Amino acid sequence: MNQYDLIVVGLGAMGSAALYQASKRGARALGIDRFDPPHNMGSSHGDTRITRQSIGEGEMYMPFIRRSNEIWRDLESSTGRELFLKSGGLIIAPESDAASFHVQGDFVALSIEIAEKYGIPHEVLDAQEIKRRFPMLMPRPVDRAYFEPGAGVLRPERCIQTQLDLAIEAGGAIRTNERMIRYEADARGVTVVTDRSSYQADKLILSTGAWIGDLLPESYRAGIRVCRQVIYWFEADNLEAFYPENCPFVIWIGDRLEDFWSTFPAPRDGLRGVKLVTEQYHASTHADELSRQVTLQETADMYHRLTAPRLKGLRENLIHADVCMYTVTADEHFVIDRHPESERVLIASPCSGHGFKHSAAVGETLAQLALDGGSEFDISAFELERLGNIQE
Repeated sequence: MNQYDLIVVGLGAMGSAALYQASKRGARALGIDRFDPPHNMGSSHGDTRITRQSIGEGEMYMPFIRRSNEIWRDLESSTGRELFLKSGGLIIAPESDAASFHVQGDFVALSIEIAEKYGIPHEVLDAQEIKRRFPMLMPRPVDRAYFEPGAGVLRPERCIQTQLDLAIEAGGAIRTNERMIRYEADARGVTVVTDRSSYQADKLILSTGAWIGDLLPESYRAGIRVCRQVIYWFEADNLEAFYPENCPFVIWIGDRLEDFWSTFPAPRDGLRGVKLVTEQYHASTHADELSRQVTLQETADMYHRLTAPRLKGLRENLIHADVCMYTVTADEHFVIDRHPESERVLIASPCSGHGFKHSAAVGETLAQLALDGGSEFDISAFELERLGNIQE
C-alpha cells in the first residue's frame, strides 16, 4: 500500500501542480505536506498573486508562463472555478537609475522588449498618462510604466486546492500534517520516512520551498536565502474602486531596493481591504525561525512611507496582515534540477519571489522529468550547479 511511482514532498504552488500532472497521467503518486495545504505557513498564499504575459525576468521563462496560462484556463473550464481575474497590470519605474527588480537592468524596458518580440499587447505610459488613466496613482514626473491590459491576478489558495482535488480524483494520494524526517535514494528506488510512516517510490520530487536548503549538500546552501516578507490589507474609502475591473495591479520600482511597492486589485469575494506588499532582502532567516508577528512600525512604514505618497483612497486602518517567505537564489532565478546526490530525486525550488505565475507549467515539467526522464522545456538555466561555488 505504501509503494508509488512518485512521491511529492511539499504541496504548495509547485508541488500541488506536480502531483496533479503526474496523477492525471495515471502515475501512482503520493503527496506529503507538513501542514494542510493550501495554508499560510510557506510561500503560496495571500489571496492574489500577480501574473503577466511579458516576463522581464528573462526569456527562459516565456515557455512556462505561456503554458501555465493554458493550464489555468483548462482548470477553470473543467471545474467551473474562477482562478484568474483579469485586471491589467502596470509596472512603474523611473526612466533611469531604477533599483534592480529580479534582474540587472531596466525592468520596464525589458518587459517592453519581451512584449514586442512575442506580440503581447501592451502600452508604454508616461507619468501624465498614468495619472489620467489611473487617477488614484501619484507617479513622479520621472516615472513611466509598462501597461499590459491582459495581465491580472491568480487566486493562489484556490489554484492549489483545485489541483489537489483533481489529483485525488485521478487516483493520487495525499498525506497532510505529516512531516518528512528523511529520505534515502539508491539504485532500487527512494524511501521517504515521515513522522507517521514510510513510503517507497521510483522517484521523489522535493518542492519544499523555504525548507529546501536543509535537503541540499552544504556546498549549495550559501546560494539560497530565506527572506521574510509581510503582506498588508488596508481599508479603502471605496473598495469597489479597487475591484479588478476598475484597478490594475501595480508593481512600482523605486530608486532604491527598499522603495519597492506593489498593490493588487481586490477580488469581490476576498478580504475587505486592498492588498499591498513590499520586498526586503537585507535580512535572512530559517523557515522554522520565521517571525510571524507584524509590528506597528512595519505597518506604519508601509502606509506612510510607501503607500500614502503613491496611492489615493486608502485609510490608515489595517484590515489584516500576514507573513510569507521568499526563498531566494543568488541570481534570483529558479532551481529546477536533479539532486546532485541522486538521479531519482528532483528539486523544484526556490522561486525567489516570482514563481507562482509559472507554477502550473513547472509542475508539468517536473512530472515529465520524473515519469519520462526528460522535459519538453529547456531547464538548463535553472540548474543547481550554478549555486555550488557561492561563498558565505
